[in-house]
Amino acid sequence: MKKTTLSVLALSVAGVLSMPAQADMLLGGKIGYDAWYAKSDVSQQKDDETKLHSSFQASLEHFIPLVPNVKVRFTKVESDEDVNKVKFDQLDLTAYYEILDNDLVSVDAGLTLHKFGGGEAKLAGLSQTFDNYQPAVYGDVRVGIPATPLSVFATANVGSYDGSKTFDAEAGAIYSLGLVAADLNFKAGYRMMDHDLNFFSGKVSTLKYKQSGLFAGVEIDF
Repeated sequence: MKKTTLSVLALSVAGVLSMPAQADMLLGGKIGYDAWYAKSDVSQQKDDETKLHSSFQASLEHFIPLVPNVKVRFTKVESDEDVNKVKFDQLDLTAYYEILDNDLVSVDAGLTLHKFGGGEAKLAGLSQTFDNYQPAVYGDVRVGIPATPLSVFATANVGSYDGSKTFDAEAGAIYSLGLVAADLNFKAGYRMMDHDLNFFSGKVSTLKYKQSGLFAGVEIDF
């Protein structure tokens, strides 16, 4: 009986001492920034000037069953033409699950809620404001290239709700540099945004906004 009690106590102490070491395996996340050099099209009026748009993102992954992981991305959008003008802040709130995750391939799937905040649009001479939410389906795939620090990826948010349609996708490559407590990832690729936002009333009810171009960024994976 005493031996059994001592064995249980020893295992408990060992478990407590090993918790800090296992914490890295149970929790993880990413923090990143992208510089997006893109051209835009506002309701079929093209802006031929390439402009810099900033995008920030962060994600948290955990070990709790059935509770989704979370990801947040913020992108500031603006197009300033003579006739059609628009600017808004797009905040993407994503809940997702890891469908597959190994050293070669990872697949995530979930749902995103787009928050279009601080929106201002001038369409056909009419100025309007908007502040709305839109749901979308989320997917992310990453494939590593064996024996190299390189991987390729594709991420997409696709939605259709209440007369509005949203599409925001990117694809590219990642170079990973291993550090002591995290990986430093350098990203480059192409991003495309294509929204039909049915937020308005009157003569012009739908804002058709397209924006696409190359991006480069950095990400800390811990």
